[in-house]
Amino acid sequence: MFGSTAEGSTKLVKNARQAREERARLKKMESSLLKIQAYVRGFLSRQRLRREWTSEIDEIIDYKDTTGSTKMLEDDKTIKASTSYGGAVKNLQSNPEWGIQSFSTAKLTGTYSKLSLKSKQNQTISASQNTSNSSAETHLQAQNKGKDRPGTVGNAHDKDAMENTVSTTPEKLLSGVELLTVTRKLLFSIRLQQDIWRYDKLCRLILLNCNADKSVKNSYCSLCVNKQYAVTWIQQVKRLLRICCKYLGILNPREHHSARMINVCLNMMILLTDASNWKLVKRQPALSPILCQITNGVAIDLYSNGSMQVLGSLLQKRLSSSHEAKDDTMVLASFTMVLRPIIASGLKDDMLISMLKYIMSVPALIWHINKASAQLILMISKLCIFEKLLDIMDGGNRCSLLLLFEKRYDSSNTVIDILSTVTNLVQLAVIDVKVLERRNTSFVRMMNQFLQYLVEHTCHRKLSSSTWHPVLGFFNSSDNGQNVTMNFVRAQLGFFWNPSLLRAVFRDVLNLKSLHSEDVTPAQAEQLVTKTVQKVKLSDRVSSYLKKFTLSKPRVAIQQTGGRKLEYDEVKNTTSACLMFRRLLSVVTKQLQLEMLTGLTFMDEVLGRLWRFICELGTSGGLKLFLSALTLPLEVAEPYFAVFTLFCDMTAHILSILDDIEFYEEQIPFHLEELVTISESLQKFVFRVIWDQKITDSNHQIREVFESALTLLLMLHDRDARRPFTPVDHWICRDVKPNTIRSEIEKMTPRGSSVIEKIPFVIPHKDRVIYFRSLVTADKELVGDGPTTHITVRRSRLLEDGFEKLSSMTTTRLKGTIRVKFINDLGLDEAGIDQDGVFKEFLEEIIKKVFNPDMNLFKVTTEEDGKLYPSPTSYLQDNHLQLLNFVGRILGKAVYEGIVVDVPFATFFLRHLQQQHSMLYSPLDELPSLDAEFYKNLTWIKRYDGDISDLELTFTYEEDVLGRLETRELEPGGMSIPVTNQNRITYIHKLAHYRLHTQIKDQTRAFISGFRSIVQKRWTSMFSAPELQRLISGDNVDLDLTDLRRNTTYYGGFHSSHRVVKWLWDVLERDYTPQQRAAFLKFVTSCSRPPILGFTYLEPPFSIRCVEVADDDDTGDSVGTVIRGFFGISSKKQSGQRHRLPTASTCFNLLKLPNYPSKDILREKLKQAIVNNTGFELS
Repeated sequence: MFGSTAEGSTKLVKNARQAREERARLKKMESSLLKIQAYVRGFLSRQRLRREWTSEIDEIIDYKDTTGSTKMLEDDKTIKASTSYGGAVKNLQSNPEWGIQSFSTAKLTGTYSKLSLKSKQNQTISASQNTSNSSAETHLQAQNKGKDRPGTVGNAHDKDAMENTVSTTPEKLLSGVELLTVTRKLLFSIRLQQDIWRYDKLCRLILLNCNADKSVKNSYCSLCVNKQYAVTWIQQVKRLLRICCKYLGILNPREHHSARMINVCLNMMILLTDASNWKLVKRQPALSPILCQITNGVAIDLYSNGSMQVLGSLLQKRLSSSHEAKDDTMVLASFTMVLRPIIASGLKDDMLISMLKYIMSVPALIWHINKASAQLILMISKLCIFEKLLDIMDGGNRCSLLLLFEKRYDSSNTVIDILSTVTNLVQLAVIDVKVLERRNTSFVRMMNQFLQYLVEHTCHRKLSSSTWHPVLGFFNSSDNGQNVTMNFVRAQLGFFWNPSLLRAVFRDVLNLKSLHSEDVTPAQAEQLVTKTVQKVKLSDRVSSYLKKFTLSKPRVAIQQTGGRKLEYDEVKNTTSACLMFRRLLSVVTKQLQLEMLTGLTFMDEVLGRLWRFICELGTSGGLKLFLSALTLPLEVAEPYFAVFTLFCDMTAHILSILDDIEFYEEQIPFHLEELVTISESLQKFVFRVIWDQKITDSNHQIREVFESALTLLLMLHDRDARRPFTPVDHWICRDVKPNTIRSEIEKMTPRGSSVIEKIPFVIPHKDRVIYFRSLVTADKELVGDGPTTHITVRRSRLLEDGFEKLSSMTTTRLKGTIRVKFINDLGLDEAGIDQDGVFKEFLEEIIKKVFNPDMNLFKVTTEEDGKLYPSPTSYLQDNHLQLLNFVGRILGKAVYEGIVVDVPFATFFLRHLQQQHSMLYSPLDELPSLDAEFYKNLTWIKRYDGDISDLELTFTYEEDVLGRLETRELEPGGMSIPVTNQNRITYIHKLAHYRLHTQIKDQTRAFISGFRSIVQKRWTSMFSAPELQRLISGDNVDLDLTDLRRNTTYYGGFHSSHRVVKWLWDVLERDYTPQQRAAFLKFVTSCSRPPILGFTYLEPPFSIRCVEVADDDDTGDSVGTVIRGFFGISSKKQSGQRHRLPTASTCFNLLKLPNYPSKDILREKLKQAIVNNTGFELS
């Protein structure tokens, strides 16, 4: 019984609990339904309220949607896809300033509690205001056209959009209270896309009201001092401008209709953030402080809602168009709105940082503003914004600023942003030059930080992911759409070499007094000048743009003495400035590098003072310091390397445009004695970098320093090779023994290969020739012996048969053994066996014919000794290019076999043969080797002080072709391009390039192709042009009789102690001049110059043979001949005859000398034979 009762009680409790849960669930459901119902009623009420108020607003502002509410935003995705302003529409709709008091009524609470849904206020517009509609329209048009009126933004480009987008009905002039009311309603119901034209109409009415000539009480702006409306007005203005800011962020200024709306929004922002132009201030100036405080608050609120980023984006879009914004009021108004909150806040750091991040990163912004408005630039200077930015960068925010840039976009866009920031800041620095002079160290530090980032994130080699940028060259970029604006950025970079900036950043270098004595007269420099020049006017010898170098150059040569410790402030400041320019040079393209170096080099005294600074740097001079810096950590050595590299680049640049008079006689920009010191230090530096293998893939800084030093070193060596100014053996390395270097080269080690490839002149010339011969020997072993090629040629048709036999021969066969059989004029085979001697004769005869100017394959220069170069008119000869290719192969075969031939080439053509023209190569330097008179005329044009256009020259060249003048244009349309003082340097170089290159390019290419088929380029790249000539034709020195005697072989009974042999050597040594000894050598070997390695390497060896009969009866070295020759016994036949002349077999380098009875007869007969050039046929 008790059990049943307990069970029933439990069941009862369970049922009761379930009932309570069910009631709670039903109650919760009922509450949810009520909330849903309330939300639905509220939503429907708001929609009804929005529709009714929209209708009222349209009626009040007289708005007619004639074009569609979304015409301005043709693609709705423009707003929806905006990542920067995502949810803009949603934020406007979920407005926190209003709420529904009851779900069953439309009564509002909060800001909008006094509004009614009835349209009674529509009737409050007075009839008197309707009569002013025509006047209002006039005011609005004047506002949109008045570019110079304060607070207005508009241009002719937007006029059509203004007139065609909205209704042409005259606009009403509403009072301030009416505008306040209708604005509250529109802000309550606004939808960003659908209501864009309503908002535009409302803004125009507000602008019309504020600019209208009516009572101040009716002005919309005057409500800010009305106790009843002040708070509401301030809140409303802030919301209005926030919406303007949102529209600016999503509209495209390059579109016709969007630009109209942007101008209206900017007008609103300018009007409501500055009270100075309000009529209320003009009527009651005492209110100005209060009103300024209100507008400052509005401006700061606008900044806090992201206006800086929006305006930066707007400026970037606007300036990326193809036109130069000289009168672009949109740009000016946008930048004005950038400055408003900054001024209102008292130049707070956070706002300046935002300006640096979003505004200064707009490409070429300051360039456009400077072109468009001098007032804005003056305002920037008065506000000391540039100096404030320097203060920020000097503080603790330097690293964080770069991080802010990196957070904006990907790396490539950050590079563009920082590049644009750098160019805008450098233009500001030149504009505010007084601040720059005062804060030059801060400016240099800031630039170094930005430029270091650019160096780390750019590359100058073309990769698969790289794109070309007009300023940075090739670098990894995902977006390269700013190329049009980058043209202005390029122009801004020119401010880096503006004289004002250079004087400021190099102030210490330019103003410090020298530590050197000015009383020492240079001696070595005067001794090194190889030509004495009479004193004439400076303008007669030096180009006008180089006169300042002559005037500013120290009277004495500066020595490497040191004296300025590295801890001195002037040393730190100068190294930082050089580091800034060095980093900029490493970032920009080659063309910009040349422009920058030109600006730096021709700035008064910078190069000369920088050289003086280097001489005084450290304890014993900067050149030694740079060499010792190779052992320092890179971060420590980088500033010193920057000085060294910048000096090398500037010096190499100016050397590339100096002619011989300026370099050797006027000694611009340095004394020759100083250049000797510079070249010696450069040689040690470059060799040490190579020998110690300092260049690695990860150490690109050292590579840049090395390349700059190497470029200057090669230019100095090239000058010295053409016209020496250094002592003998100046270029030979003395830090390492030549045998050690040669061993490394022969082993083909990396450093040995680098030395022979980059600076071969540090090795003695003889060692290089030996290495060349070893390369040829190795190539011969690679080719192998192979079958011997036999050819038959007729002496009467030597060139034709030789061309036919050899031109079609493969390179491998041509490098092999070739045996030649001559056929004489009678058609009979000539006696003799070719053991290389006949082939040597064949080569000599071929070369003698093809290089004869009468054949018109080659011409001679105007020099006294007449050097050879390809004839520009060789095309008159049939198959001239094939013949030139054949000549190149023949000459290559001679060099390959070590056969010296007397073929003197012009220096400029030897440079072609080497194919070693660098970027800084100047054809004007080589022009004297072609035509000295023509070179003199061009240099006269270069130095002409008057107006060169008076000469009526054009970019053409008149060429004499078989007595007929033909005009050649130096560039397309050159006949119509006059030569002026501005382009005469270009004209001179183009004309020199035409004479040396263009005129004979086909002939040169054919000849080089043939020569290189036998002699590889890397084999001769170790020689300079004069050294290559020595390799071809032997040493241009006096005959070394001791060496010749040591390497002479005797036949026919002659020996070194024979009386006739002794007489011969004595005559050559005592009675002959160097020219006569050269003629003797040419008589025997066909070449007047001795072999470059001495007679040990002469092939076949030099030999003398005793003969007693004529050549026709000579049967060789018989026993009787040898015995009689050995003991000096003359035969009866010979004693009864008239003494015959000596003869020579040049193919065997053999002198056939009779056994003369006296020294006088030998002297006379030998001289006669040399003069008559007796050979096989005449004795």
